[in-house]
Amino acid sequence: MHPVLFQIGSFELASYGAMTALGYMAAAFYLLPRLKKINLDKDTFWNLIFIAFMGAIIGAKLLFIIVSWHQLGDSLADKLTAIIKDFRYGFVFFGGMIVSVLSLIFYMKKKGLDVLKTSDFMIVALPLGHALGRIGCFLAGCCYGRPTQMPWGVSFTHAKSLVPQELLGVPLHPTQLYESAANLLLFFLLHKLYKKPHKKGSILLMYVACYSLLRFVIEFFRGDFRGAYILGLSPSQTIAVIISLLAFGGWLWLRKKDIKNG
Repeated sequence: MHPVLFQIGSFELASYGAMTALGYMAAAFYLLPRLKKINLDKDTFWNLIFIAFMGAIIGAKLLFIIVSWHQLGDSLADKLTAIIKDFRYGFVFFGGMIVSVLSLIFYMKKKGLDVLKTSDFMIVALPLGHALGRIGCFLAGCCYGRPTQMPWGVSFTHAKSLVPQELLGVPLHPTQLYESAANLLLFFLLHKLYKKPHKKGSILLMYVACYSLLRFVIEFFRGDFRGAYILGLSPSQTIAVIISLLAFGGWLWLRKKDIKNG
């Protein structure tokens, strides 16, 4: 599509990086005017944003390395070269989400914040940022779909696109746009639910359940390397199933807690 947003001399601004940054900014500035709702000061808020960002980058890259280890080269030197060569690409969202969540929980507990209440607040903005990030994927040509005869199939032709050479010009499922649209709908759903009375933790669990479901389905249309399959499921689908079960367990816990208190 349009992997390079613009170029000045030898400097290139990658569309993927620009849209990812825009996604974080959109999420942050959506939450910023709402901090008073949970009595969160700005310094703590920006620390949370920074931790979420770093956790996402580190976790997403680590999971990519794990699932793609055998594809990165034959020797250890080849693998390390492939990892370092272009750090702009090669991330798996679930890895970033898991490391971010664990890091944020640790920080929230250290600061004495209400983990569930703060998580409900922060999670509303995640699908908004993610929706913009997936547009970056679309522009870069990563996370592409399988070949399709559907009329909405998209062909990538740019020489710097991350779509393999043999698939350039071939109509593919625009899986990046599928996920972007689904995330945008999820954002509006969470935004609406958050404004209504809700149990602490319920917004977080709603996000986890909904995103896991949409990701599980979209994985069937992905055409890029998905890692080693387990029982016919890609690593991301396997993680989605596990996280969905954890979300269901969390829902049962909240329900049991509500019954005990009521």
